[in-house]
Order: sequence, then C-alpha cells, then structure tokens
Amino acid sequence: MKIRYLVTPCVALLVAGCMTTSDPQGPQANAWEQYKDWFKVTPEPNTGDPTGFLGNVHEGLNAYRDVYVNELGRDVNQGEASFPYPAGSILVKETYRNLAAYNAKQNPDLTIMVKLLEGSSPETSDWEYVMGGDGLNRGTGTSGVAVFCHSCHTAAAETDYNFMNKSFLNDH
Repeated sequence: MKIRYLVTPCVALLVAGCMTTSDPQGPQANAWEQYKDWFKVTPEPNTGDPTGFLGNVHEGLNAYRDVYVNELGRDVNQGEASFPYPAGSILVKETYRNLAAYNAKQNPDLTIMVKLLEGSSPETSDWEYVMGGDGLNRGTGTSGVAVFCHSCHTAAAETDYNFMNKSFLNDH
C-alpha cells in the first residue's frame, strides 16, 4: 500500500510537469519520445480507410498505421474509464507508406494528439494536434494545423475526437 501512495504523487508531478512546460500549447516533443513502450491500441496495423475520412491524409488507403496511447489515457482508450481523456493523455500514430515500409519499420510519419488542460483550446475541444515527432508543426485553437486536423476529428466527437479506441475498433 505504501508504494501506491508514493507512486501516485510521482505520476501527478510527471503529468503536471508535462502540462506546464515552457510551451503553453502542451508538452515538449520528448514527452512522446518513448511511445513504443506505451500501450499499443491497434492489435495489428490499421490499413485502408475504416473511418471514411482519410482520403489522402495519413498516406491514404495504402498506408499501414499503428496507434499508441500513454498510460494516462489508456483506461479511457480501452473503455475502462469514461470519456473525455484526462489532460496529459497523448496518442501517437505511426504511418507507413505501404506494407514493405511497415515491415522494415522505415521512417514512419508521426501524428500526435495531446489532451490539454480544460479550457486551453475550446475550438479543438482541448486537443493539440502535432504533425511530426519533432513537435515543431503543432496547433491549437484556430491555427492551420488545428483546423486541418480537428475538422476530420469532429466525426469522432462521441469518443473525445479520437478514432482509434476500443469502441471504434470493435465496431469496424
């Protein structure tokens, strides 16, 4: 029992640290540096366009995608806690151009969603969207990145704007 009480404050400090970085939009890029150690949402790579919204986005119909969620967002993603995701939740999607690239694990494109503190970006339902693992192309509010990403993600409003979760995967 004592260990549980010691770990909980550490986790809270870690999350608070991520949400109060020098970047007011959200955590630094190193917050998702170890995403391969997180819970893998997609039991096998997602291909095609199960959402009906991809078009040419995220490499379109030919791509292979894997999605990961950090520990903070795992229970919501897996239906063990209710939506919305808690602030500090991070989802990372790897996108590979085709099966050969996926099998070789060659240079995936990363797109990231970060749940911000409530009220941080009402236009995006408090999500920050990040294009690229370096964290340089990111957006909230009415920025170009935010509008581009959130315009599709509104179709997943019931699941806090995230397509790849247990509910969605069970239905498709």
